[in-house]
Amino acid sequence: MRRNSIAVHGVLAAVLGVTLTACGGGQGGSTAVPAPSGAKTAGGQAGPSQSPSPNATWGPALALGQPAPNLIEGTDGGTFQVTVQKIVKGGPKQMKAGYYDQHPELGDTPYYVFATYTLKEGKPDHPNANLNLPIHILDEKGNEAAQKPVIVSGFEEGGCPVGEVYLGWDIGETRTQCSVWIGSTAKPPARLVWNGKDARTPAEFMKLDSWKWSTQ
Repeated sequence: MRRNSIAVHGVLAAVLGVTLTACGGGQGGSTAVPAPSGAKTAGGQAGPSQSPSPNATWGPALALGQPAPNLIEGTDGGTFQVTVQKIVKGGPKQMKAGYYDQHPELGDTPYYVFATYTLKEGKPDHPNANLNLPIHILDEKGNEAAQKPVIVSGFEEGGCPVGEVYLGWDIGETRTQCSVWIGSTAKPPARLVWNGKDARTPAEFMKLDSWKWSTQ
């Protein structure tokens, strides 16, 4: 039986990927616009306020490639098992290629995060929803250590591959999404979290399932 989640490949996928991002879908665009720490990003996900609790501590960290023990509800519908597979650290070449260097307030280092999502229940309202939007990259105190640009490419050489464009989701189907965040070498990340529980303070973020920061 034909799967309704069939992907569209090639040039059409690249063109549609750009278009969908403008509507809240894939990873398109070519100009970085800063998303201030603590403010809502393009996906409407607010970061932690900059007032860490002196008594807050992180729970045990997940290793990259290890799925979160709790299922997550996508902001666009559907319930997923999420796994952060890898984090690729870029450099000056990617900063220039993505035009991120035109916004020094973002930082000096791009991080490309690859996460997989397996649909367990329900159905997303949009087959190409950007499930990575609620990801936050935090330091040891639970504060933002990298920002998600509002409009971004991510397709630089050594960065994210051009994503496929899908027509639907099937229960049990797994997809990998890649997105870019910009951080600073002066503020090293410690953890990565998927904020599906409306956490607002560093202490609340530190209670979420989190992956130990490690780049390649």
